Amino acid sequence: MSQILSRSVTALSLPIVLAAPLMVSQPASAATPAGAAAESTIVDPAFNPGDAVRVDDDGNPIGRANPCHDRAFAAIPKMLLSVPGCGIIGASKNTTLTYSWYRDRGRVGVCVWAKGFNSRAQTTWTQAGCGTGRRGVRVHWGNVSATKQIKGMTASGVAGVQWG
Repeated sequence: MSQILSRSVTALSLPIVLAAPLMVSQPASAATPAGAAAESTIVDPAFNPGDAVRVDDDGNPIGRANPCHDRAFAAIPKMLLSVPGCGIIGASKNTTLTYSWYRDRGRVGVCVWAKGFNSRAQTTWTQAGCGTGRRGVRVHWGNVSATKQIKGMTASGVAGVQWG
């Protein structure tokens, strides 16, 4: 289960709590073959496990149907960040996810970037295309528990985007 690493330090009679920015967890049901090292999952501080789904290395749900549905996003001539999508728990350091998006409102082109993570579990943004939409944009996710998200903008005007 999740565990927050912290300790209290007293300086000038004031307690100070130092906490790690990420939590490290190991699923209780994870079985590790003899001789293999257990792989921990890095948990993003904004992660909400309520609607999370664990995925395999190819981004396919493990054990239950994918509860993730398309989300709406309004793009304008300023870079905007979408609301969080569904929670994803990467099964291993090799996990990748697929993003797809399409413009469903407006007549202007949109440029979209998809959230992923590098090998050090730092957030990265991968160009997911410009125009009216793209399917099958693969991003590295790794063994991170976080929510899918996009960011995007138009050159002029407003466009509605559906993404997942």
